[in-house]
Parts: sequence; structure tokens; C-alpha cells
Amino acid sequence: MATVAILLLSTFGGIVDSLAGFFNISYSPTLPLVAGLLFALAVSLTQSVALSNQRDQSRDMAQQMALLEYRLKELEGKEQDNQSRNEEP
Repeated sequence: MATVAILLLSTFGGIVDSLAGFFNISYSPTLPLVAGLLFALAVSLTQSVALSNQRDQSRDMAQQMALLEYRLKELEGKEQDNQSRNEEP
């Protein structure tokens, strides 16, 4: 994708000059650089949000698993108590 954009901008250099004039940028080669940096920032922000969501989900699942393990051990303990009571005459 970036290769196609670079190819188009190098082939049609007037596009960069026109856009630089529209945004009142005196040195037009800085426009693709700024656009690339803004794109990288947007990608980084998107990845950061996704990673944060995954971390939250992982934490929630670990807490839920710990609660389920606690409940299972609690039930197994009760079952063993019931079995020992039934065996005693």
C-alpha cells in the first residue's frame, strides 16, 4: 500500500505541490513525511487500544478462572465430607 502511494506521489509530483499549497506548506516534500508520521501515529494508537482491550479481557478471564477453581475445590471438599459422613455408621 505504501509502495503504491510512493509510486503515485513520485510519478505525479504536482499532487504533492497542490496539496502543500492547499495546506499552506512552503516546502512541499515535508507533506508526505508529515502524512506518514500521522499515519504511523494512528496505527500505533489503534494497536495500543487493541492491546489494552486484550489485557483487560485476559485479566477478567484469569479472575473468572480463579473463582471457578475456588468454587470447584469448595464443592469437592463438601463432597468428600458427605462421603466420609455416609461411610461412618
